[in-house]
Amino acid sequence: MSKKNSEKIDVIADAIEQSMKKGHISTLILLALEKEPSHGYSLMQTITDDTYGVWNPTASSLYPHLSSLTEKGLIQFKTEMEGKREKKVYEITEKGRKTLKKLLERQQNMRKSLLSMIMSTIGLTNLSLPNDFEDLFGPDIIDDASLIGKSNDEKLKILIKRKLVLSKIVSKLENFVNEIDQRIKSLKLS
Repeated sequence: MSKKNSEKIDVIADAIEQSMKKGHISTLILLALEKEPSHGYSLMQTITDDTYGVWNPTASSLYPHLSSLTEKGLIQFKTEMEGKREKKVYEITEKGRKTLKKLLERQQNMRKSLLSMIMSTIGLTNLSLPNDFEDLFGPDIIDDASLIGKSNDEKLKILIKRKLVLSKIVSKLENFVNEIDQRIKSLKLS
């Protein structure tokens, strides 16, 4: 692939990523406000910090969402004086909490469908899927927080499922490697 085509692909991927981020910013605001009330600048910092810098909202991108969420009754604000300046401190409403719960359920369903697409793409279609990526692999595949508090039988089932999925992925990758080896050999012979 030429450098020019590679740059075009990066531009397209960047545009899609920005679109995805716009779709999630309201959820991130609600999540941040569920933890504690906050003013706009602090919200920007919380979102940036909690997403490890993946989402780094600017004032021009954040405030329209705050206005929209306020109009929908999902958040509200109180005006406080800081020195001679007024600042708005936002907090989530009960309607906002219920909406956030629904959004998180829907996002979990979307992540599960994405995992299903990935599994299907690599030829793993006959497995019953976990609820989410984290349920499948967890932060650490062998010993992670998702195993804490589980009985030994539950831990065993989780680890067996992880091993099965990883084994199938490794097997599929080995097949790809073998195919590539065969193509290399045939190209060298020609």
